[in-house]
Amino acid sequence: MFHRRAMLGLLASAGAVAAAGASFAKNPAHHLNGHNLLGEKLKQNGKHQVGKIGKETVLAEVSNGKVTGMSAGALVVTKVKTNKKMASSNSTNFRLVGYGDLQFAQISDVYYGYCFDDGVDIYYYWYPASDVVVTDTWVEYVAV
Repeated sequence: MFHRRAMLGLLASAGAVAAAGASFAKNPAHHLNGHNLLGEKLKQNGKHQVGKIGKETVLAEVSNGKVTGMSAGALVVTKVKTNKKMASSNSTNFRLVGYGDLQFAQISDVYYGYCFDDGVDIYYYWYPASDVVVTDTWVEYVAV
């Protein structure tokens, strides 16, 4: 049979362990639609601000209508890709495929993202394949 003090000690220990685990958990990832954030700036060459992460300004570098890179001050960027649409938008990216007299609409099936981790939150800026210059190695996106 447990004593009252022993039971209270066990409850206090369990609460302390649970609170410590909760303090190390990261917030959920933020998935942002880079195409919509750039808007008409996608047609203008140069570096364009698309957001802020803490005190860091997030910049997208555009050349000839395509994103060639992103930066956010001192934060490290990781290039990721996926076949799933990770950021919602009001417009859908379609391409027309012809077969005889019929044309079918296909949804773009590759999305490229630039990932920034500020130590607390993770931010992903997603673009359809048609918006990005793919020259380097991109790693497969894995949900965290």
